Amino acid sequence: MIVAAPGPAVLAPAALAAAVPQIQPPPIISPAAGTPDASPQTQISVLGIPPHEIVSVSAAGSSSGRHAGRIRAYSDGQGASFVPAAPFTQGEHVSVAIRLRGRAVIRTAFTVARLGTIPPVVNLPQTQPDKLQSFASEPGLTPPRITVLKAAPKLPGDIFLTPLPSPIVHPGSNNVISISPVGPGGPMIIGPNGRLIWFKQLAPPDVAANLMVERYRGRNVLTWWQGPVTIAAFGLGEGVIANGSYHTIATVHAGNGYEMDIHEFRLTPDGDALFTVNSPILVHLPGTPAGTMSPLLDAIVQEVDVRTGLVVWEWHAYGHIPLKDSYATPANSSSFDAYHINSIEQLPDGTMLISARDTSAIYDVDPHGGRIDWTLGGKASDFRLGRGARFWFQHDAEMLPNGDISMFDDEAGPPMKAPSSRGLVLALDMQRMGARVVRQYHRPGVTSAQSEGSLQMLGNGNVFLGFGAQPFFSELSPSGRLLFDASLPADDGSYREFRFPWTGTPTTRPAVVATRPDASHVIVDVSWNGATDVARWQVLAGADGTSLEPVTTVAKTGFDTRITVASSAATVAVRALNAGGRRLAETTPVRVS
Repeated sequence: MIVAAPGPAVLAPAALAAAVPQIQPPPIISPAAGTPDASPQTQISVLGIPPHEIVSVSAAGSSSGRHAGRIRAYSDGQGASFVPAAPFTQGEHVSVAIRLRGRAVIRTAFTVARLGTIPPVVNLPQTQPDKLQSFASEPGLTPPRITVLKAAPKLPGDIFLTPLPSPIVHPGSNNVISISPVGPGGPMIIGPNGRLIWFKQLAPPDVAANLMVERYRGRNVLTWWQGPVTIAAFGLGEGVIANGSYHTIATVHAGNGYEMDIHEFRLTPDGDALFTVNSPILVHLPGTPAGTMSPLLDAIVQEVDVRTGLVVWEWHAYGHIPLKDSYATPANSSSFDAYHINSIEQLPDGTMLISARDTSAIYDVDPHGGRIDWTLGGKASDFRLGRGARFWFQHDAEMLPNGDISMFDDEAGPPMKAPSSRGLVLALDMQRMGARVVRQYHRPGVTSAQSEGSLQMLGNGNVFLGFGAQPFFSELSPSGRLLFDASLPADDGSYREFRFPWTGTPTTRPAVVATRPDASHVIVDVSWNGATDVARWQVLAGADGTSLEPVTTVAKTGFDTRITVASSAATVAVRALNAGGRRLAETTPVRVS
């Protein structure tokens, strides 16, 4: 648009912006240039450019030669992956040329890993029955018992956890651990009173982790990780996305030939999945004889397009974090777990906040090239840590809306750095590069988590703490006053625990059994795994399934409600009613035994 004015014609702001050539940001390429240990099955990911602008991708290995393949677009139209038709050769150097419409050719290169051995999985099917719940209506369901130590039934939201055996690490024993399983693992939801709402019981060796409520394609969903865990403490599983009826709507697998690790699984605002991968590789370690190859466990961050399964972005700790920054050593770890990434968060500016337990540090990573913009904590901190701000072997690091960093500070590895673990919030001064304690939260007494743990900042200002390998989970006020406290059985823990509002509406029918203690009474046990809206149960009785009539209505009293009915009927069924009396579902009629 031309605006009339004295002198030369002047472009309006919108037209001026259109007239100025727009500098398009470069796409993000994975594997990043110089990656020392890409998977032999790696894709070459080109993120941040429409797929139709990718003219071609060529990849040539120093041993395997040029690789044919095809370009597959991401579901959001923001890039594509070149998927080679055959794997690269271990140890070779790969040269890549990416031709984009209207832009200069992008040339990059990476090295393919020499793969190590994946250790066996932990498979301990034995249980401790005295620590498990049992239900007459669901005899095969055996979640762990929950003990509420300090009740607060009016606090909003249900509690989300994933019971699994707590590893006890013995100091000075070359990372020898002992495990005493309580029962089967699986995603589990309990109410504010500690009573079971839902448990998806998994068969050993599978366990679950990271159960939470997230948004996917415009609706609330449950997400969790499930699979086996190796004796080196990393997982070989998958991510699950389920709807409000607990039906799986998507299963997410790691790409590039990897298996998804247990330590993180979350969705980005764009609907991609972020998670950790651990890859055993063989490398030459500093100080070892020339030509010697030693095992190293690389920690990898991967972002996958849920709808296509394509790898959108990948980042390797090895090659970016010096091995000397680790508090682990080859001498005290059979797989040299130098990094142990345990949380990932995509920040609003597009960078990734990554927590690495074994360096006791948190990193801000720029996806363009994988550069670390800054390091908080550890041996190479870019920030001067104020009094009490030092943290050790932390988990679940997040950036709060005001720029503060929250985390669960384990303070124990071993070695133990402090008597108790804590929730910690640090304020970062980006001008003076300083970090100071804003708030810290302790469970009363001494509670030291050797591993795992989580901190959730709730909308009402409260803080929800999960103590990982310890069985406790607690809610504290903003001032640190204990409001709620509960525990799994001894020997059990949960990698993380959260509190969320949740509405579950199963499409299954409620479960019921009916027994006759004497000629004139029937005992009915009824439950509905996952239902959140049941307020009352209405019992129907009759001679058979075609002659059932209501005989009594009682309030729901727990996961399994026991109802005694004065009746000589041979058949019963039970209806689930909500608080307004609306029928939600009905059991199949059953014969009284």
